[in-house]
Amino acid sequence: MLKSLCLSLVLLAGAAPALAAPVDDAIALLDAGKYEEAAHQLQPLAESGDAIAQHRLAILYFYGHGVPEDENRALELARLSAEAGNVDAMYLVGNIYVFGHTVPNEADDPDLEAAKWFHEAASRDHAEAEYNLGLLFLAGKGVIRSQEEAMKWIRRAAEHGHDGARNFLGGEDGHAK
Repeated sequence: MLKSLCLSLVLLAGAAPALAAPVDDAIALLDAGKYEEAAHQLQPLAESGDAIAQHRLAILYFYGHGVPEDENRALELARLSAEAGNVDAMYLVGNIYVFGHTVPNEADDPDLEAAKWFHEAASRDHAEAEYNLGLLFLAGKGVIRSQEEAMKWIRRAAEHGHDGARNFLGGEDGHAK
């Protein structure tokens, strides 16, 4: 019985890389700049609920690489991925609300939406989200203006290696007062 269980676990473990291969192949295509081919491979994976594929496809839709530019589709895919726990997708949702052209115009308060999603990602140690959340607190966009809260997030970003945050702090490593 124990041998059967061990064999089953080994077989399942061996199957895991095979299941990840389609996403890895699509990412390799993205890295090679073959956006249309990557989008073609990512689409069915995203539709089947693969959070990584949803996030990567959302990026393609946001920038119009390999697919027609479609911010609403990008937001839909990024949210699905974010709701599945993908921290990079949480950050992307925030970016869509800050840097998009159509989505921010359709939102009641795009800055508030951006702050919510940046906070979700920042709370999980995403350095870019920490930095952007800090900037939102500095400007009072989507949050109550607070230099203290801004510096907290910017210092965290610097501690996590964010160059912009380090530059903002004057080259400090994030441990300054």
